[in-house]
Amino acid sequence: MDNAVAVIPVDDFEIIEEPARQPFVVDDDSKADWAMRKLASVRRKQSDNKIIFDRELQRVTEWLEKVNTDLERDAEWFEANLRPYALTERLKDRKSIVLPHGTIKTISGRAKFDIEDESKFLEWAETNAPELVRIKKEIDKKALNALNQSEDKVISTQGEIVPSVKVLPAEVSVSFVIAE
Repeated sequence: MDNAVAVIPVDDFEIIEEPARQPFVVDDDSKADWAMRKLASVRRKQSDNKIIFDRELQRVTEWLEKVNTDLERDAEWFEANLRPYALTERLKDRKSIVLPHGTIKTISGRAKFDIEDESKFLEWAETNAPELVRIKKEIDKKALNALNQSEDKVISTQGEIVPSVKVLPAEVSVSFVIAE
């Protein structure tokens, strides 16, 4: 028996062209209802997939918590024992301790401020230390929306065209409510 494989030239295959399909167009209630029925089916499948995903996610999350609980307790024990050593070494100007299995780093934090009464602080700072007060400027879009509009321009209450503002026409949104 000969184990030779027959080689078929590429030119021996016929290329069959499929006729172009006409695009589906919703142009009457019957087609719209058919499309809504198909849309409802797709949404139900998506919902079913989400339910399966949520169940699996919950199962895997519970497994991860279970297997990592003891490990996390062990990690916390080691970190609690390494922390005092690192702080003691920092007093000797050793900010990082490089070891074969890792590095212990100590980093100085910044002092934090707890402002007990913000209004009293601001009242004092505005008169005694204005550099401690920041004033934030922003556009009042509600007030801007209340002004008159002409085509794509906004007209101020003094009748001037407001610079750097272009009115964009509102878009019509379409929503799909799937029947139960």
